[in-house]
Amino acid sequence: MLLFNPKKTLALRGIDKATNFLVKIGFSYPAASRFLKSKSQFVKVADIERLCLALNCTPNDLFEWRQDANTVVAENHALRGLEADGEQKNLQQLVKDIPAEKLKKIEELLEELKS
Repeated sequence: MLLFNPKKTLALRGIDKATNFLVKIGFSYPAASRFLKSKSQFVKVADIERLCLALNCTPNDLFEWRQDANTVVAENHALRGLEADGEQKNLQQLVKDIPAEKLKKIEELLEELKS
């Protein structure tokens, strides 16, 4: 089952007040609430694009796939790339727990990944 789940990308971006963020970029409060509760069965392509632009991500980053009893796919199927791999942690919080002397290494790795 394919699910719209922007929470993981919002967490990665360090956005703690996700509802406020979504409202700030133009979503109504009820729509923002539905998105965050994964209760949206229908998501407009324009909304996906708005989120991708605001979060610097791709549509794949906003979706998650879970195999259900009625669907069987091969282990190498492309949808497997969207399977959730546990709870997404807030990177800003993770960085707070790293000793100061190791932060330079993280900065170097992030700069490398950006290019």
